[in-house]
Amino acid sequence: MEDVRQKAKSQENFLEKLMGVIPGFKGYKNREQARDSDKIQRKFLAEKLSREKARLMDVGNALMSSGNISLLGEIDRVSKIVDRVMDKIEHAEYGYAGLFDTVKIGEQELDAAYEYDMGMVYDLESFGEAIDALENAVDSGEPKARLKDCEKSIKTLLEKVLNRKKVMMGVE
Repeated sequence: MEDVRQKAKSQENFLEKLMGVIPGFKGYKNREQARDSDKIQRKFLAEKLSREKARLMDVGNALMSSGNISLLGEIDRVSKIVDRVMDKIEHAEYGYAGLFDTVKIGEQELDAAYEYDMGMVYDLESFGEAIDALENAVDSGEPKARLKDCEKSIKTLLEKVLNRKKVMMGVE
């Protein structure tokens, strides 16, 4: 995934660049761009995760069609974890700190959150690879172990999503 922050900065118009010389405005603008980039990145993660969930459900349908219903409960459990991760990603705080908030979210914290989120992109790719292996295992008749890999992979992503707020607050 390309760096959304750099793309946002490169697409500034003349007036935005001119306003960058006003004291205080540049920092404000950079924080707003970082917040917007964060929101775009989280939307990307949620959409990709939604597609991966659809693939997982397709595996469940394939198992059901073949008469192998023994893993449907496990697929449902993994699917619920995926739903929880999507919910946490879609509703995560995106760096707003009010005037009187104790912990201020500045550009440095937003950058740390962005880098942390990029790590989640790699975890999401690992989850996709685990689903690929699960799809292949359905054909070979050994899906149970691959489903455990899917569950482990999505739980790793869930843990990172749950720790995201700590990163934004600078305590991790």
